[in-house]
Amino acid sequence: INEFKRVEGRGYLPVSAEIPDMTSLPEMYVKLQNIFRTRERKDLDAVRKHVEAKLKQVGSPTNSISAEYIDRVAKHIRTAAVVRCSSIEASYDAKRADSEALNEIFEEWEEEKEWDEETMGPRPIQPKNIHWYFAMRASDRFRTKYGRYPGVGKDLERDVKLLTEILTGLFQEYKIRAKVEPAVCQELVRFGATEIHNTAAMLGGVASQILLKLITRQFVPFDNTFVFNGIHTSANVYEL
Repeated sequence: INEFKRVEGRGYLPVSAEIPDMTSLPEMYVKLQNIFRTRERKDLDAVRKHVEAKLKQVGSPTNSISAEYIDRVAKHIRTAAVVRCSSIEASYDAKRADSEALNEIFEEWEEEKEWDEETMGPRPIQPKNIHWYFAMRASDRFRTKYGRYPGVGKDLERDVKLLTEILTGLFQEYKIRAKVEPAVCQELVRFGATEIHNTAAMLGGVASQILLKLITRQFVPFDNTFVFNGIHTSANVYEL
């Protein structure tokens, strides 16, 4: 494909016959589609010839890579990606974290969702999802230190204070300039490590999709941390 880009493509990838839907007369759309299909066949033929030439250079049979496989790669080369995820161990190591990149996540602008308190009730807390991620990390530290999750004990106010202290320390370790959101700690203590069935089902479905992508090596998986917010049905992927 690189050889195609250098010679026939003049710096461009092979043309794909897949064109997006658009406002057009049916006959004009069909005509345009036929033009793209013709060019796609021409480009695929050129790519096959380059593959055969490369195979000859290395002394392999010219049919050792099927034409079907070559066409599939050439057609989908635009969606190919190399994903190098970091380990969970690395993402939990504050010394290896990119503090400036983390601060950019905390500081990036997000549009506030419309909310009519008269018809929808009080506006729910809406901190950025990255706050929930670090609060969950603090919750894990709480469990390691006290042998239980925050909110499982009887003194909830004390748990909020202890969790906030742990989260504040976590922010300091990662050199995060944002302030700790007290409402996040209060909410984590309030639900006391409860697992809601529909949220668990949602995350299970996401995990199974990622596994399928990894096993089949098709489509691009998340890189690397996925956070789902069931309160606002929003989600983010963070490279941590």
